[in-house]
Amino acid sequence: MKSILLSLTLLLCVTSFAQPDAYHNDLISTLSVQFTLTGETFPFYDTEEEYLTQAGSYNVQETLGTVDDQPFTQYVELDIPGGLEFSYSAGWNVRNTAPVALGDKILWVVYLRAKPNEAGDATARVSLFAERNDNFEKEILTTVDLSQNWQRYYVPMEVMTREQPIDGMTIGLHVGFLEQTIQVGGMAILNYGPDVPLEQLPRVLNEGNYGGFEADHPWRAAAAVRIEALRKADLDLTVVDADGAPLSGTEVQVRMQQHEFKFGTAMKGSRFEGGQEYNDTFVRNIFDLDGEGHGFNAMVFENDLKWPAWEQEWFTTNEQMRRVIPYLTDRGVHLRGHTLLWPGWGNMPDRMQQNGDDPAFLKQQVDSHLVELLETENLDEYVTDWDVLNEVTTNTDLATALAGTPGYTNGREFYVETFDRARELAPDASLYLNDYVTLSLKNYAGNPVYDTYLGIVQDIVDAGAPIDGIGFQSHLNSPNSILDVEATLDDFYGRFGLEAKITEFDLPGGTDSTLVDNYFRDFLTLNFSHPSMTGFLMWNWWDVDTWANPGANLYDEDWNKKPAHTAFTDLVFNDWWTEADLTTDAMGQAAVRGFKGVYELTLTCDGTEVSTTVNMTSDTSMTLNCEQLVSTRLPPLPEGSVTASPNPGTGPLLLSNRLPIRLDAELYDQGGRQLWAGHLQHGATRLDLNLPVGTYTLRFDDGRRRGALKLIRY
Repeated sequence: MKSILLSLTLLLCVTSFAQPDAYHNDLISTLSVQFTLTGETFPFYDTEEEYLTQAGSYNVQETLGTVDDQPFTQYVELDIPGGLEFSYSAGWNVRNTAPVALGDKILWVVYLRAKPNEAGDATARVSLFAERNDNFEKEILTTVDLSQNWQRYYVPMEVMTREQPIDGMTIGLHVGFLEQTIQVGGMAILNYGPDVPLEQLPRVLNEGNYGGFEADHPWRAAAAVRIEALRKADLDLTVVDADGAPLSGTEVQVRMQQHEFKFGTAMKGSRFEGGQEYNDTFVRNIFDLDGEGHGFNAMVFENDLKWPAWEQEWFTTNEQMRRVIPYLTDRGVHLRGHTLLWPGWGNMPDRMQQNGDDPAFLKQQVDSHLVELLETENLDEYVTDWDVLNEVTTNTDLATALAGTPGYTNGREFYVETFDRARELAPDASLYLNDYVTLSLKNYAGNPVYDTYLGIVQDIVDAGAPIDGIGFQSHLNSPNSILDVEATLDDFYGRFGLEAKITEFDLPGGTDSTLVDNYFRDFLTLNFSHPSMTGFLMWNWWDVDTWANPGANLYDEDWNKKPAHTAFTDLVFNDWWTEADLTTDAMGQAAVRGFKGVYELTLTCDGTEVSTTVNMTSDTSMTLNCEQLVSTRLPPLPEGSVTASPNPGTGPLLLSNRLPIRLDAELYDQGGRQLWAGHLQHGATRLDLNLPVGTYTLRFDDGRRRGALKLIRY
């Protein structure tokens, strides 16, 4: 014991009286002049040699070298083998030799580059991390792509996880992405204490040079061509009078109301009226992002429909969910269900793990849960898009528990059964498999985890399971290469031919605002252009409700617009939005090419304004009879006077007149043909009409005021 204490005393003395080497002295001077940073201490080391000789590593081969054309003079070369499962399966790191306090501001400086392989390729990928080494809770984690040129990284952080004792904090690199060779030099970790603002520390991660960032990169032109072909359609109109004669010179206003493509966000059910966290601004903004009354047309409940949340009513009561779900669908919002089954013990009720040795019990419990949500509660009448399984690549507890029991070789056969059962209970829903191991982890083909996931999807497809789509989580700790994202989407679409969505997009807080704007536009554009993609959902959109990464949120906690707001609304409601003013020719015809979605058409017929709606999902030809369209001249009835359920949906319609008076009502198809006329008494009216897929308009009035409701049948 005495010898150990003596060794620690000597170590502390050496640390206290050691002097920075030339590289660190020059760095101190540079940081002082450029950023007015002073008063630094070195809680790790203060010489190049110490960093390189005291660092620990695993699953890498180290070689030391020298360099004479950089601010530093020494480096370590790390050779990483291929075939490693995770990025953290290989690494290089150092631990602190002096305590670090909560709130201390740390600046980590390091130079990195990729060494060319035998083919001359010089690309590599590393994750920069800082963590407490007892439970691996991260202070920072970001992934960067390297080139053959030395690049300097400034990584600022505030210590948030705990008071870090000696040897309690680890800073370094995870390098197990693929077979690669990386060189590391110029390592320095400086502590500026608690009083320096974090914003004063420089942040340089070279994130702006993500793959495909160049303004003239070829992917942009190719994406524009695909968007024109995939996301737009021709609308050909013919306007006639009551006798079918063409009406020339008729003015037609074409106003887009909603995209066919799903643009949405995660949110809490408790934020809506009647919920314990109701927020009026939240509700107002979610339906009016652009100031013109256009908002998200898709949403996913972040936690409310997860199995434990539903049973324990974590954030939103089930009664509140029964109110908010129809409310959102009445507003034309496409709802995703997340998630029917997340098959890790920690993501299911405790009784599942407690009975992990009873396969019959486990299967019965899953089935009961599916029946409760999809049959007893009938949520599939409104929630038409479900993550049937979530994160199966790493959540293997349920499969492991079933493996080796009768009918189950590896236990993953149960995934097929779960899809089959979901289809029985929700015959019209889109059924998805959702995971993070591709885009979120920056993995691509050849990485073992990526390939494992491909194998799981292949097994599900080969078994004939009713899987409709792939959900790509995109919790990005730094911008992904746009080219890598495209390659991943191409790979899955080419192999399986399934539709897809970006289901959980976010970026880290502190990401440079210009980078957020540029990258959000590029990432969204690439996905909007891809033939497999049907939707894009953020995780989340408001700083107050964000689970982890607020960098791409649209609003800060005080509802000020953030850089991502401009990027999102510019694209979705401007660049990808169609409005046109047309005039019919001598044949009564007019045409426009526009983005697919729901449109309101307003005509001036004999001096009277009339209108109708059309859901343009493909090239559409319509004949509009002015006499059959409804005048827009009457003042409007109060919003919400009449609601419809399910909407969107299938089967009979339940129309609810919330006014204490009778309303006259008519139902029109997108061509202006009247399909039904009748009365809506106060209360509920059931319409048993066999309506084909499409968009319809319900018009109603009390003789003095009028209203309209869009009905979508699928």
